Amino acid sequence: MTTTTTYLDDLSRVRIAFTGLSADADYALVERSTDGITWTTVRGGDKVGLVSSAGKLDDYEFVAGVANTYRVTAVDAATPQWIGSGGPVTAVNASLTPFTNGSTVAGDLLLMLATIRNSGAGAPVQPAGWTTVVDLGNVKLFARYAAAGGSTGHTVTFTGGVAGADTTAQLSTFRNTSTSPAATPATVVNASQQNLPWPAYTPGAAPSMLVGLGWKQDDWSSAPTTAAWTSEMGQIAATAGDDAGHVWWLQARTDTTQKPAGFWTVTGGAAAISKAALVAFGRRPNVGVETSVITPLLDSVWVKNVRRPSLNRKLTVTGISDITRPARVSVVDVIGRTLPVAINDVRGSQRLTLSVTVPSLAAAADFDNALLTGHTVFIQAPELACAVPTLYATIGDTTQRKTSARGVRRYFDLPLTEVAAPASTVYSDTFVYADVLATYATIADVVAANASYSALVDKVSSAVVIVP
Repeated sequence: MTTTTTYLDDLSRVRIAFTGLSADADYALVERSTDGITWTTVRGGDKVGLVSSAGKLDDYEFVAGVANTYRVTAVDAATPQWIGSGGPVTAVNASLTPFTNGSTVAGDLLLMLATIRNSGAGAPVQPAGWTTVVDLGNVKLFARYAAAGGSTGHTVTFTGGVAGADTTAQLSTFRNTSTSPAATPATVVNASQQNLPWPAYTPGAAPSMLVGLGWKQDDWSSAPTTAAWTSEMGQIAATAGDDAGHVWWLQARTDTTQKPAGFWTVTGGAAAISKAALVAFGRRPNVGVETSVITPLLDSVWVKNVRRPSLNRKLTVTGISDITRPARVSVVDVIGRTLPVAINDVRGSQRLTLSVTVPSLAAAADFDNALLTGHTVFIQAPELACAVPTLYATIGDTTQRKTSARGVRRYFDLPLTEVAAPASTVYSDTFVYADVLATYATIADVVAANASYSALVDKVSSAVVIVP
């Protein structure tokens, strides 16, 4: 995965281009940060479409004059999927090397269930590169992403074991599934009994893969059964030592309703203590992340239209008025009192007027056309410490004037009222359908003038279509 950032002065934009994303990626998330801590989704960057594992996005709201770090996250939107388990293995007070399912591919989630019989002293040791998801002392669930595909072995060792302590382990594979639980696992330690109870649990995400695992300090004659789960991930009854067994099941969940408590019915063996846990895993957060840093430098103030960036214009500012903030206060005189009562609220947004100049009548017509939409604009200064503030604004009644009878230079007075930024869902490419209709007479003309759809949307509109 490769990400590049380039500043384009045609419309004052940072082009974020990325290639080589994982074939599993359905879209890309594009974010920006100036401190590496706080990240803002670039306008239009929540779901950037991909073509041949590549895509691009233009950012018109970068922070000028400082380093902007762009983070591209490749996202696989597919539902989490269980691939299958490798065979369970067992020994007596010894390490184990279970193998993954043969259909495992790199990047899949691997879960390892490992147990040792002597509860209270014995414990599986977290293998290098794994994280512990469930810790019940002698029963643990480890997780990691697969580094390689196919059937591969992973060794788990144990500590605190004693003679006759059966050990068990098994690996199971999931695709597009996170290594981090969607909610804190629910666990239970049960008193001696024949069946194997599990606790109630509420998944923290949907969709998710809900895993229920259980261990009993005795064997059984047939696999523990239940009607409350979808698929058995595996089970084993160890009898070479003092006897023990593990079992785990799964259920694909499309909601976050609670999974009620229940139990596995155990046939054979004897009453014994048991332990169980429920844990859910949501979608994998990404299938690749890449960053790129750029410091965009501006040589002028810009006025930008976030809905129609083709209308962005560089400004030659010739004057700036005083900046005011209207008070929101009401002063009420009270009968019988000398001092009135003030009812106060926060002050209003900034108000100011920018005076800008254009060199010709043609430039004046172009600039006037760019203001016709009446949309909220983004005024961007070359740096934060600038006499012209960087802000979103609505433009009031504009005035176009000249300073001499025959002069062609024109001056525009732009009364600005600072407003909130448009919603992040408001965005556009530089060339939209209305521009296609205004530029080309037929579909054949579109095809002849553009080698690809990407080339078409990359075009810069020369004018916006305003209905009189």
